[in-house]
Amino acid sequence: MKFKKNENLALIIGFSLIIFVIIFTIFRNSFSFTSRKSTQETTIPLDNVLSVPSYTTISAPDLNKKIIGIGKKENITLLDIRSFDSYITSHIVDAINIAIDEFPVGSKIDNHNLIIIIGENSADADIVSAIDELKQEDFKNIVVLAGGMDSWNQLIGGSVTYGNPKSIIDQSKVSYLDPSSLNDALKQEVPVFIIDVRSNKEYVDGHINGAKNIPFEELEQKRNEITEKRVVVVGANELQEFQAAVQIHDMLLISPFVMRTAMPGWVAQNFPLVK
Repeated sequence: MKFKKNENLALIIGFSLIIFVIIFTIFRNSFSFTSRKSTQETTIPLDNVLSVPSYTTISAPDLNKKIIGIGKKENITLLDIRSFDSYITSHIVDAINIAIDEFPVGSKIDNHNLIIIIGENSADADIVSAIDELKQEDFKNIVVLAGGMDSWNQLIGGSVTYGNPKSIIDQSKVSYLDPSSLNDALKQEVPVFIIDVRSNKEYVDGHINGAKNIPFEELEQKRNEITEKRVVVVGANELQEFQAAVQIHDMLLISPFVMRTAMPGWVAQNFPLVK
């Protein structure tokens, strides 16, 4: 009887020890996890805290809504602060290019408008500099395109490029015709909308009959004057024609014709000019 009691006591003690070990193990693991978590939370690099933008941003979709006039009507200025080379590679239509080394902006933009700064991406160091410069010029209503042009191109697209003759994509945006084909079409009174992208002086000195003069550097601002789908672009040289045609494609989603050999080729064949 005494032996049996001792046996039961031993079993109880053994069972109690097992439970104690399990509870201790669980508690220790929990404590270790909490300690690690606490250590991780208190070792956040200070640089990460300080890198949070101190300016107001607007997302690409929200900016697109403002541009096409959805919601509250506002006068906005799209200020592209990237280099000119980056700007002509890809920019938002109607964006004004003033690189940071060309500041102060002075009277180039209206300080009553909502100024939307466009950089290359979120890491563009010129953004903060541009904001500081604008504030010194008493611009107050300033926001930044979140993610810059990288975000715009990924989420919206529809940017404008000046055109790269070596790009297969840009080449696909235009078609070509010879001066003789254009001259024959004019003789037969085929409806053709000709855009002469040379300077006003070059245009006045002699142009193709019926051609409308929209100088290359004014194409974006005067794109609404291009009212036809069948467009032929003529210019001072083939590069100017090609770049103008690509811009027209990107802005109006039409595929213009480019006249080979440009205006010098037209003149060389003694085709008629209006002065």
